[in-house]
Amino acid sequence: MASFISACCNRAPAKAEYTPIGTMTQDASGMAYYISGSAKAKRGVVFLYDVFGLHPNAYQVADALALEGLRVVIPDVLEGKPLTSADMKQEAVLKDFKARRGTYAYCRPMIKAAIDVLRAEGCENIGAIGLCWGAKLAMCALGDQDGICVDSGVMLHPSMLELADFERAQGPILLLLSKDEADFTDMFAVASAKPFGAHSYMERFSKQAHGFCGARGDFANPEVVCDVNRALALTIAFFKTGSVTQLENPTAV
Repeated sequence: MASFISACCNRAPAKAEYTPIGTMTQDASGMAYYISGSAKAKRGVVFLYDVFGLHPNAYQVADALALEGLRVVIPDVLEGKPLTSADMKQEAVLKDFKARRGTYAYCRPMIKAAIDVLRAEGCENIGAIGLCWGAKLAMCALGDQDGICVDSGVMLHPSMLELADFERAQGPILLLLSKDEADFTDMFAVASAKPFGAHSYMERFSKQAHGFCGARGDFANPEVVCDVNRALALTIAFFKTGSVTQLENPTAV
C-alpha cells in the first residue's frame, strides 16, 4: 500500500463540537454504523472517514449530504479504535496499520455490509465518499467488481492513491484536492479516458490544507467553511445528478 502524504502525519485533528442528527446502530453481524437521511431515498452514500474515525466533523459532513436527500451510512471500519495524532508519528504503528486493519481487504466486509444496508432499504444508486485514507478505500470499492457495485466515487483530500486505483475504476470520479496533495493530472486522465470519463471532475482547493473537510478541518474558520461548502455542493450535485456544475455560491451547509 502507498504511504500517507506528509501532511497527513503532521497535523492533529481539530477540536470540534457537533450533535449528529442520525443514529448509531449495528447490523446482524455486530458491525457498528452511523446512518442518516431519509429511509425513502433512492440514492445512497457509503461514507469512509479518515484515520481519526467518528470525529464530529465526519458526522457533520455526512449529515450535510443526508439533508440534501441522500441516505448516508458510515461503517465504523476502524471498529472503535481510530488512530491518534501520536500514532501518526510512530512508524511502527503506521506500518502495522497499512499492513493490516487499514487495508481494503480488512475493511471490505464492512463496506459491503454498509452497501447491503442501503440496498435493503431500496437505494438504486450507491456512491462512495472517502476522506484521506478513506479515499483509498472508496477508490478500491469503485474498482471492485466482486459484489460491491459502487456507482461513483468522491475522493476528498486523498492519501495513498496509486495509478492502479484509477485504472481499475468502474465509475465516474470526483477528485477534490487540497494544496498538500500531489499532482494527480496524469492519473486522473486515465479515469477520464474511460467510457464514463466525461462525468468525472477534478478541482484543487489551493488555500486549504490536507484534511480540511475531515477531522483536521477548522469548521469555525469562515474561509475553511466556504471551501467545505463548495466541496459539499460539488459532492451533492455529483451524487444526485451524476455531473458537476460550477457553482459560484455553494450553499450545502
